[in-house]
Amino acid sequence: MTNTDPGDLPGDTGPPVDSSPSVDTDSAVEAEDPASSAEEALAAAERWFVRHGVPHFAENPYYVSGLPAFLRPFAAFIRLLRLGAMLGFWSVRRVFAEIREVGHLAVRALPLLALFGMVIFFTRDFWQIAAALASGWLWVTAAFFVLLIQAFLVARLPEEFGTLPKACTPDRIRASCAATPLAELAEAEGELATDPALGLGQRRNMFLYLLLTQTIQISLLSWMVFFFYVVFGAIAVRPPVLKDWFGHIPPDAHLLGMRVPGVSSELLHVAVLLAGLSALYFAITALTDTVYRREFFDRTLAELDKAIHMRCAYLTVRGGGRS
Repeated sequence: MTNTDPGDLPGDTGPPVDSSPSVDTDSAVEAEDPASSAEEALAAAERWFVRHGVPHFAENPYYVSGLPAFLRPFAAFIRLLRLGAMLGFWSVRRVFAEIREVGHLAVRALPLLALFGMVIFFTRDFWQIAAALASGWLWVTAAFFVLLIQAFLVARLPEEFGTLPKACTPDRIRASCAATPLAELAEAEGELATDPALGLGQRRNMFLYLLLTQTIQISLLSWMVFFFYVVFGAIAVRPPVLKDWFGHIPPDAHLLGMRVPGVSSELLHVAVLLAGLSALYFAITALTDTVYRREFFDRTLAELDKAIHMRCAYLTVRGGGRS
């Protein structure tokens, strides 16, 4: 009798063998759910828009869901508060970003403004006008400069929209999306939407973006001019000169209850007025002079241009690849 291996018996096929190819689980999940990665990229792009000061470039940028019944009548107000919070956080971030560029701002703008204000700074009449202003009238004058600057920006900025693209090319869209959440999806799309579909909400957002950016930049510059003239005046305008101009040596100024040695209240008044004049001059020059426009304003327009191109990719992915 021959020994027979049990696996050779008729009808016995042995233990079941899994003949299907091995598949990596993570790869399978990624391959099976491309919509999930697209949704994540869209959500990341919407957060990118919010962080960069253009929340209206996302669809439903401040939609609020899941409100309790007693808060639903206030949904519009809550949405407005959320939008205000977005812009507030962006403004704070923008201030710190501009502070990091303050060296560039000082090197490029201060020489122009110093030459502009230096002749005025050394005139006796200007010092007497500034010294005659009581504290309340001094701040009224400063507020007047702020209103003039805002009026100029509000009147001038809408003209700048003509330089922004109304239609975008696929190559520019892909280049602008580099190093953003939509980079891979923009490269993978065969056809990209070339119309950014900029409605009233997006245009208002762009106007507010330009207005706040320019206001922050001008404000930082005015503070730099103020401190420049305070330090320069404390060094260059000595007590004998002040005695000749005012008939006495002005006492040191007090700030927050603390005496500031070598700095008179007259000098502070002069510095405030020169800071306001310089800020107004810079606001006009940065938008009208070719050289200073390239240095200070074109960078802001380039940031908006990038956001507009990225919105094209965002609309393409969100619409399932429509062109």
